[in-house]
Amino acid sequence: MPENTPDKQHAPLSNAQRIHEAEQSTQNSFAQYKGSAKTETWMWIVGILVVIIVVAAAVFAGVRYLAEPEEQPILDKQLVEVDESAPVETLDGGLVGTFAGEFNAGPDNSWQGAISFAGATAILAYPHSGCQALLQLTPPEQADASADDGSVYTYDTQALNRKCVSDGYWEFEEDSGAVSAQYFEVNNDGETELKAAAQLTRNLDELVASAR
Repeated sequence: MPENTPDKQHAPLSNAQRIHEAEQSTQNSFAQYKGSAKTETWMWIVGILVVIIVVAAAVFAGVRYLAEPEEQPILDKQLVEVDESAPVETLDGGLVGTFAGEFNAGPDNSWQGAISFAGATAILAYPHSGCQALLQLTPPEQADASADDGSVYTYDTQALNRKCVSDGYWEFEEDSGAVSAQYFEVNNDGETELKAAAQLTRNLDELVASAR
C-alpha cells in the first residue's frame, strides 16, 4: 500500500503567490469586459445605421409619392364632344372616324353594328353576332361609275372570322356628317344585288348601343 502524500497542486500558497494570482484574475476580467464593451458598441453603431437607412428610405418614398402626379382617367367623358354635323374627314382617299347604327336586310332582319375607318382600311363589327370584317378601299378606277363625283367610297370586304360571310363590297356616302352604307353582292348571273343597308352616325349613344 503506497504512502499517503499531500497533493502538490493543493499545497498552501504563499502571500506572494496569492497576490500574483489575484492580479492575473483582475487582468483577465478586465480584458473580457473590454471585449464585451467593444461588441456592444458595434451593435449600437449597426443599430443606429439601420435606423438611419429605414428613415431615409421612408423619406425618399414620401418625397417620390408627393412628386408623382395623380392618376388621371384615360378618357374623360366631359371632354368627348363630337360634332355630328361636321364633315367627315378623309385620309388616303378613304373615310376617317368611327360610326355606328342599325343595319338591316329586310323588315324583320336588323342588327346593330359599327365601322371604324382609318383611310384606306376599316373594321366592321357586329357585336351581337361577333362578326368582324376587314374593309379595304377600292381604287377609284375599279369602283362603280356612280362614284364619279367622289362622294361615294367603295370598300371590298374580307371576313376575319367564320361568324360572317362577306363576298361583296360596301359603298359609303357621306352626307352632313352622317354616312349611309349599302352592301352589294354579285349573284351567279353576274347581277349586283343589294343585301344590306345602314344609316351610320358618330353619336356616342349609338356607339354604346351597338356594343350592347
